Amino acid sequence: MTLLLNIVIALVCGAAGFWLRQNTKLSVVEVSAILALTAGLVLPPLLQEGALFALTCTAVSYAAMCSSERCCSYREMLIISAICSLVIYFGQSVLVGIGGRLGTSAAVSVLLCLLAKRFLSPDQAQKAAKG
Repeated sequence: MTLLLNIVIALVCGAAGFWLRQNTKLSVVEVSAILALTAGLVLPPLLQEGALFALTCTAVSYAAMCSSERCCSYREMLIISAICSLVIYFGQSVLVGIGGRLGTSAAVSVLLCLLAKRFLSPDQAQKAAKG
């Protein structure tokens, strides 16, 4: 149940981040700060696993800062958010400590999404390389 809720919360956070990025004049850093601060203040007191969910939202907020050329649709942001939630959840005991863990998780999630996109759509990758 924790994993499922972690994924759902990550999807909501990712969608919110993408929406804020597209529809406000906030910088990507400001969007990330709003998402991470809100998650950190709201989720831990509200839910038993709230600290984990806040970590996931923070990592997703970092992923939402990626270039609009790398992540240009809600669909891609949702895929990245889901991957990020899985990386945080399953990496809890491996990725320990504070420094770099969440940013690394976000970067790995974006890279996995880009690799999957490239391998699942080789024609588009070849067109992009030629264009």
